[in-house]
Amino acid sequence: MVSNHPATPPKSPLEMLTPSDLTTYEARLKESILANKERREQKFIPFNSVERVQMPASYFRKLDEAIGYDGLDLRDAVATQDLPSEVTRQMDVVGPQRVGAFTGAYDGSNKEPDVLFKYRGQDHKVLYTAVVEIGFAETYKELIDDVKLWIEGNRDIRTVILIKVEENPPYSSPARKLEDDEVKDLGFPDPGDLDTSMVSLEDPNDSFGPLQINNLAWVGKIGVFLEIWKRDPVSGEAKQQGTRSYFVPDNATTELDLKLSDFYPLDATDGGNTRFPLTFNRLRLHLEAAREELAVERCRGVLREIANREDNVHDRDYIP
Repeated sequence: MVSNHPATPPKSPLEMLTPSDLTTYEARLKESILANKERREQKFIPFNSVERVQMPASYFRKLDEAIGYDGLDLRDAVATQDLPSEVTRQMDVVGPQRVGAFTGAYDGSNKEPDVLFKYRGQDHKVLYTAVVEIGFAETYKELIDDVKLWIEGNRDIRTVILIKVEENPPYSSPARKLEDDEVKDLGFPDPGDLDTSMVSLEDPNDSFGPLQINNLAWVGKIGVFLEIWKRDPVSGEAKQQGTRSYFVPDNATTELDLKLSDFYPLDATDGGNTRFPLTFNRLRLHLEAAREELAVERCRGVLREIANREDNVHDRDYIP
């Protein structure tokens, strides 16, 4: 006789778990989710042709902020202009802030510039009027894509300052041709004890030349150039203004002569023709400090990988 009642379906593996099993399962699931989140937030920087050691993407963000926001003296440049108080109250310059005010082909985009110029009009409407984009880990092409986003995607943007930090030659671990024992014999301290006091210039007369720790170069020679981009009045596309300016090494450009109207919607009666100089002396100081920190982080990463191999213990996020 055939039963009219359907057969009881088998229990799934989850249904068969006891309360104790579920607690363990949930804990492992949470651990896995957090581990995946941590991996997504990491940026992998190559230390040699074979190994990679993790370095947080936030490290490069801090470097960009130090170079751009503080290093260019932008807030001081705005505050010290001889302008009526009602005009200066309308102008501001801030550090990284997420912006989604893009239209046209860039509708739906979001971007966080390294420096953002803001203007509050008489109607209290806040406009984003100029930005600074700085690239160290980013390529020049990626920076140009950012420039196009700002200028072609937001009609209020008047100027984009592009700053590219270049390392020559591109970084490759100085330990790549050495055996682990040879590196250890150089007398490095424990990775956690490394600090910037151990960093020295390869050439004392070249303040932006290669940086060494224990006679191995961990940072190459640094050069920095700047470009000014604006909107073409006919095509509406992003267009570079003038020629590229170099302000590192030391004998390069020390100042850019711009006007307030390059950054804010001001006419001559509001002070738009007022000179707005950008100086780079403080930027050079910030860059020197950032380079030393980068040398320490790179060296520390390699030493930790050597220690991991020696102990035959590899971090779960290690990518061979």
